[in-house]
Amino acid sequence: MAAREIPKFLVSRGYISALIAFIVLFSIPFMVQYDQYSVAVWFSTSDMLRFCMTILFYVGAIVMLIVSRYVMYAMQDRVEMTVTRYLWWLLFECVAISLFYTILTVTLFPADGVTIPMVAIRSLLCVIAILSIPNGMISLYAAYRTKCEELEATQYQLQRLREENVRLAAINESDSRLMVAAEITQRTNDRAPRMVNLKDNGGTVRLTINIDSLYYLESEDNYIKVHYKHNDKIASYLLRCRTKMVEEMLKGTSMVRCHRSYIVNIAKIGFIGEEHRMHYITMDDDSIKRIPVSKSYYETLINSLNAIGGTISDRAEKGNIVMNEQEEMA
Repeated sequence: MAAREIPKFLVSRGYISALIAFIVLFSIPFMVQYDQYSVAVWFSTSDMLRFCMTILFYVGAIVMLIVSRYVMYAMQDRVEMTVTRYLWWLLFECVAISLFYTILTVTLFPADGVTIPMVAIRSLLCVIAILSIPNGMISLYAAYRTKCEELEATQYQLQRLREENVRLAAINESDSRLMVAAEITQRTNDRAPRMVNLKDNGGTVRLTINIDSLYYLESEDNYIKVHYKHNDKIASYLLRCRTKMVEEMLKGTSMVRCHRSYIVNIAKIGFIGEEHRMHYITMDDDSIKRIPVSKSYYETLINSLNAIGGTISDRAEKGNIVMNEQEEMA
C-alpha cells in the first residue's frame, strides 16, 4: 500500500487550486476559535503590528504551499510519487509552516512562560490539523469524482461486450455455416480498426473504446481527458498519458489533431467556422463546447476531412465557404 503510486488527481492543477482555496477558507475560522485556548497565538485585527504580521504569515504560508505543490507537480514525471513519499511531503509542508510561525512568534511576540519548543510543538499540531482536514475532504471528493468516471468507462465497456455477445449469438443461430463464417470475418475486419486501446504512460490499457463513440480528447497538463458518448450523454475519463503517445495509438483512425491541446473525431464534426480570425469546430452534439483550431493544424484538418469524403466532406466544404465569405467581407 505504502509503495503504491498516489492517484493522479492529487497532483493535478485543478486539485491543487481547489485545495489551497479550501485551506484559506478553513484556516481563518479555525484560528479564530483556536485563539481563545492558546497563549501562543498573536493574531489580531485591532493592533496594527499584529494585523500586518497576521497578513504576512497567511500570505507566506500560502506561498509556501503553492511553491511546494508546484514542485510536486513538476516532479511527477521524473519521480514516482508513492503514498509514503506523499505523506512525508505533507509533513514537510506542516513543519515548514510551523517553523515560519515559530520564528515570527519568538522574534516579535515573546511572552512569559512561552518557550520555543512549546510554540514549535503547538504550531506544528495546529498546522497539521488545519491542513489535514481540507486535504482529507478534497481528496475524498476528488476520489469520488474519479471513481465515477472509471465506473462510467467500465459500464461503457460492459455495454459493448453485451452488444458483441448478442451479435455473436445472432450469428450462431444462422442456418448457413458459410454465411456465419463470412459474417464473422466481415464483422471482425470491420471491428478491428473501430476499437482502440488507450494506454497510460506505463503502457497499461486503461480504456478500450469504439471510435464511433469517441468525440474528442483534451490535453490537461500531463493528462488526457477522453470525451466519449455513453447512454446518449457525453462522459469523460482522465488518462495519464502524453498527447504524442495518444496520437500514436489513434493513428489510422478518424481522430485528427486540431490544436496543441485537442484531438477531434472528424466524423463527429458538425461545422467549422471562424470568429475574430480564429477558426473553431462545433461537434454534432450541442452539449459539447466549441473546440479551437490552430492555424498550424487547420490545413491538415481540412485535408483529413476532404480525404474521407461523403457527408463529412460536404459539411467541411460548407464550413469553408462560410469562412471564405467572412474573410472577403473582412
